Amino acid sequence: MFDATEVKGFSKLNDADKELFKRFCKRFYDAWEYPKEHAPVKIQRVKDYLKVTLKDGMWLHITKNCEWY
Repeated sequence: MFDATEVKGFSKLNDADKELFKRFCKRFYDAWEYPKEHAPVKIQRVKDYLKVTLKDGMWLHITKNCEWY
């Protein structure tokens, strides 16, 4: 099972961002047939969104509404 707290940068987030990232991970993993291929490896706060870098090299913006693009 994926543990969001193990992602690089998680410990540097404030409490609200930690909760947002955990919610994102739940929704993100539910969206993929093979989620381990796209696992988050790094998370950081950038201006008004969270930036998550994935195992496959892609990265996503996570908005305050737990949407991503």
